[in-house]
Amino acid sequence: MSLASHLMERYQLKLRALTLIPSYGGRFVVSIDGQQVYSKSETGRFPTDEEIDAFIDEWLGGTE
Repeated sequence: MSLASHLMERYQLKLRALTLIPSYGGRFVVSIDGQQVYSKSETGRFPTDEEIDAFIDEWLGGTE
């Protein structure tokens, strides 16, 4: 399952929008309401789906 599909399935009733912006050069950034919560260039690796879920859960106030 793609990351976008995973997020839409898990958070379908909690997210108003999900935007994927194509990039190049291995760039991968996760932002929530304009605030960067993850950057592959800073960590040197892609986040796991579970890590992205944790960022969103924290932003939602700890609820899933």
